[in-house]
Amino acid sequence: MGEQAADAGCLHARNLRQKLIAFNIITIALMAADPVLVLQMRRLGDLILTFPLLEDIRARYPGQPILVAAEEHFYKGLEKLSPDVIYFPASRIQELAQGRYAAIINLGSGPEAAICAGKAHAPLKIGQINDGSLHIAGFWQIYRANLTLNNRHNTFHWADLNRLDLPNALPLPARASSPLPSAGKKRIGLVVGASVPSKRPDALFWGRLASRLTRDGFSPVFLGGKAEIEAGARAAAIAGLDNSNLCGKLSLRELASLMQGLALCITPDTGPMHLASWMRCPTLNLSMGPVHANETGPALPGQWVLRYNASCVGCWKCARSRMFCKNNFTPQAVAQAAAAIINGEQVPAARGLDLLRTGRDALGLAELAAVSANVSVRPLLENFWKHAFLAFADESHYPAARQQAGDLLDNQAALARNMRKNVGKMLSQTIKVAKGARFEENFWKNQPWHSRLFAGHCQLWLQNADSSRQALLEVLQRQEALQDLLSE
Repeated sequence: MGEQAADAGCLHARNLRQKLIAFNIITIALMAADPVLVLQMRRLGDLILTFPLLEDIRARYPGQPILVAAEEHFYKGLEKLSPDVIYFPASRIQELAQGRYAAIINLGSGPEAAICAGKAHAPLKIGQINDGSLHIAGFWQIYRANLTLNNRHNTFHWADLNRLDLPNALPLPARASSPLPSAGKKRIGLVVGASVPSKRPDALFWGRLASRLTRDGFSPVFLGGKAEIEAGARAAAIAGLDNSNLCGKLSLRELASLMQGLALCITPDTGPMHLASWMRCPTLNLSMGPVHANETGPALPGQWVLRYNASCVGCWKCARSRMFCKNNFTPQAVAQAAAAIINGEQVPAARGLDLLRTGRDALGLAELAAVSANVSVRPLLENFWKHAFLAFADESHYPAARQQAGDLLDNQAALARNMRKNVGKMLSQTIKVAKGARFEENFWKNQPWHSRLFAGHCQLWLQNADSSRQALLEVLQRQEALQDLLSE
């Protein structure tokens, strides 16, 4: 009887979906029981990173339609792989703006999405809103906006930031871990492309890596879209594997199906990497170029990340003379890591590279745990800032923030003192702003490296609220709380 009810429920959902698609947006708004609207008009990977949010919305608003506005050429191949939502092309966003919703979550940054979020009716609005003036709604969406060119020491993953402004978001729902690689599987996927050349190895690297993997007894295949056909062909020719180039030959659904049978997927930070992680395919992310694995690496627990161990890693935009972060990614080092991961062995240390494993902390937030990494002050600062911002958003997290501050004081007392002194200077400048002055445009850039994340937050928080009295009080309270946390 239960199975029959479940089948009937699925059939009802499919019929509702077909009816909703058949009508226009205004009709949906009138017929549906307070739909939830999500605006996500970024790239493929960003859309996939929205899937955990869509699952959470489904749990919070059972039985209510979830509408997602996205770029049609991205969502078309993902509809049957994503949570059960109703997709609409970005071209219909003006119609969406005329609806009434239970909640609107704008994860884009374009003007049309902000106007839509401003015009539509909803008791809960999150993200960029243009209702006559442009502003950002939600503590964590303001936090994320601050990360542009200023993301050093951030540890919050994009997939989590998408969800944290929902009421009572923490702890986040548990997520299934990626299954361990099977030593019985021999096929390895090599994703050769990424949207920006600096984020990916070249065809010579992929060809040599495939040759090495073949000698180790594996069967590599080159994966990518139509834009990677030529690179895949060059890599296949270098490796002498004429039939291994699948670039441009698979739909997203076919690619997802293939990934489920891989022993491992080796990939730069790109949309197919997020697809592999979503499909619970064991994944080794080669994190290079202007990417931050804490933010956009594999989101599923149990995956691997290989990255350069320089202090500049995780930048938004490279400011150095060349990409030093790519130097130590050699085919030999990557092949050795891949074989060890698949065979369940200890991964050998590679010169200049750190190996990390994706996981979840006690709150369900994504984290990277070092498998083999150089000792540095960076994890101390990352953990401190993570818990400090959690405390700013919700005072119940202050005990955990105080514990992290204690670790920083115990291990880096001089650094903690410098941070406290600098926060005192920020506090003095904020008091001047309260009396009518303004932060200089490069206020956050002129702060020491250890405090720029917080300085940018203070500056953007005030700008977002036009330096209102309430915003000034909030910034002053956070600065005073930070001084207290860093007191010996």
